[in-house]
Amino acid sequence: MKQMKKKQLTAAIMTALMTVSTSAYAAEKTETMDSYELAPVDVAGQRTTETGTMTAETASLGALGGGNVLETPVNVISYTDETLKKSFVPTRGFLNAATNNPSVMVGGASTDNNVELQIRGIEFNTHDVLLDGVPGMIMMQNQPTNYIGRMEIIAGPNAVISGIGLQQSASGFVNFVPKKAEKKPNLDLTESYASSHYFTHGIDWGQRFGRDNAWGVRINAETYSGSTTMTGEDLRGRDLYVNIDHEDAKSKSSFLYGYDTSTHHGMPEVLRISNANWGTNVTHLPSANSVVKNFMPRWALISHSHRVYLLQHEQKLGSHLSAYMKAGIMHRDWPGYITSKPWLRNDAGDYTLSIDGSSTMGKTDRRVFMTGIKYDFTSGILDHTLTLGYDYLSQHGRSNYAPGTTSNLTGNIYQGLITDPGAPLAPEGQWYVGSKTNYRSVVLTDSIATKDGRLKFVAGVRHQTIHTRSLSRTTGAETKSYEKSANTPTFGALYKLSPRTAIYANYAESLGTVSSPPSTVVNKDDVMPPVKTKQYELGAKWDMGSWASTLSLFRINQPTAIVNASNYYVMDGMTRSQGIEWNLFGRIAPHLNIMGGFMILNAEYERTQGGLKDGKQAFGTPQFNATLALDWETKVKGLNVYGRMHHFGTSYADSLNRIEVPAWTRFDLGAQYKTEAFGCPATLNFMIYNVFNKMYWSTTTVKWSDGGLMLNPGRTYMLSATISL
Repeated sequence: MKQMKKKQLTAAIMTALMTVSTSAYAAEKTETMDSYELAPVDVAGQRTTETGTMTAETASLGALGGGNVLETPVNVISYTDETLKKSFVPTRGFLNAATNNPSVMVGGASTDNNVELQIRGIEFNTHDVLLDGVPGMIMMQNQPTNYIGRMEIIAGPNAVISGIGLQQSASGFVNFVPKKAEKKPNLDLTESYASSHYFTHGIDWGQRFGRDNAWGVRINAETYSGSTTMTGEDLRGRDLYVNIDHEDAKSKSSFLYGYDTSTHHGMPEVLRISNANWGTNVTHLPSANSVVKNFMPRWALISHSHRVYLLQHEQKLGSHLSAYMKAGIMHRDWPGYITSKPWLRNDAGDYTLSIDGSSTMGKTDRRVFMTGIKYDFTSGILDHTLTLGYDYLSQHGRSNYAPGTTSNLTGNIYQGLITDPGAPLAPEGQWYVGSKTNYRSVVLTDSIATKDGRLKFVAGVRHQTIHTRSLSRTTGAETKSYEKSANTPTFGALYKLSPRTAIYANYAESLGTVSSPPSTVVNKDDVMPPVKTKQYELGAKWDMGSWASTLSLFRINQPTAIVNASNYYVMDGMTRSQGIEWNLFGRIAPHLNIMGGFMILNAEYERTQGGLKDGKQAFGTPQFNATLALDWETKVKGLNVYGRMHHFGTSYADSLNRIEVPAWTRFDLGAQYKTEAFGCPATLNFMIYNVFNKMYWSTTTVKWSDGGLMLNPGRTYMLSATISL
């Protein structure tokens, strides 16, 4: 009878999902399947199979191949959905979870927009997040995390691994691995609440079927709406992700469909301070405890819709030969973008804000195709795995042009808005294709290991070609084009001093593009060549069984463009980032899991224009960053208590190092209780983000926001209940 009721309930829920896809939810747990690697970038496995595991054990690093994270010559950590869940904050998405890695720094505010990551002091654009190893399928904004089983972060540039990123981020990469159906069926329903009045309703359903359970379906969906702790900020949205996979002895395939949409009103923005005002009208940093929590009007708007289709297949062609293919389509709509950045005018806290309603809409279409072969063989005492691959990505950007009106607002950061004429007129006009971009690359790698596994060596090179075209709004004719090619190599070696200790070294490069010359220089019409970011790294790894630790020393050189004394825009500047990282993760005691570490960083400008910024600390980068998360299994059956500390050192909001932002430390605290409800397993989660309601400024981490500050969210309560049917 109980089994019959479960089948009936499952059928009812599936019918509702097919009818109304807007009311489903996200999973709260994951189990690891025994499987072989599907494609060049895949994360599989966990350090332990126990509930509450915060990091994954293995990773596959693009064309370099994969294996245990402690046996690869790069700094890589994979985080499970437990980490995503316990680090969740409304509107922050995966950004808060990413800061569990001390190499990662994130700007403030309560939103994903206008916030990018920094990895080792170098900017990482969220458009370059990989989806199961495929670039171009993720968009910035309020990215859902309910369908993500694991998140992998590698520190440092490496084009061989990350491939053809849209923004050519040179700091490392982030890879989302979607959840798949597990051997054991699951049906989880979740209700959650976050202050202030933010509700989420969701479902996670997965099941395998067919002969030998070869087929699997995993559905994650949710709806959310409500107000955040930032005054006047409201968010609503929904998402649905369906992952269908098939696996047998010789092949493995999967198809992922994803849809998400959100509407964001009153989103907090960057508070900007001009160079002219600092030191004259603005002489000191305002107290974060004294200002209002939002400088934006309630009608300020950002909205989007996002669809993704991702097909993957791997086929064994023989005992030593296999081939893979990945193809993806992504479509993004920006039906509304009515927002801007307020400018601080004086020490009294007055600010101005102009929001233009012209050209507020945009559409983006991306196509990705990746294919290759892998061949493993033995040569003497060495085992080889060769990979030859080809990647292609295209992007078409469409814009909507229509002149709108401008809304000019005034306010005071201590009082809020003073004059608010209302939203500007933002009409829809003529759509046109404004840009076309094509990325092509060929990659060749060899992963080598001795028979005893003590020595491992990887070598690879990627040949990349970037072709961009700008098109006329009125005629559609090409107005500007750019096509450049370059090779980016990677070398790495790891040697096991003992079964528990290994040392490693690597050299890696990434390819990046440079912004167009300003209109005031002699060579204003030039197209700048691609630039290479280079990293040198030494490190050590310790595998202690239930826990592990890594230590690394790194130096990253990233070229930048400057205007020289002859008024030419040239590649003669440099940002140098070097430091030390230490990571610790795993079960350090019978009932205690740990995750955290620290980074000591020296990120400075070199050879800047006129030497004005030489030796200055790169804005948005602290000299010390640390995080520590603990998960304690108490003596009370089913009760876990967890907490996290995050420290962000003193930084500068501007590249001239005039606006110093004090260091801050934040504490998060939570508890999880597993019990039964109506004869079914149930899980209650309670979380307090920013326990002591610490209000603080943080520096922005995007290049365009020199002189910008963001206010961090105050104390936020989160409560969720999940029942597993």
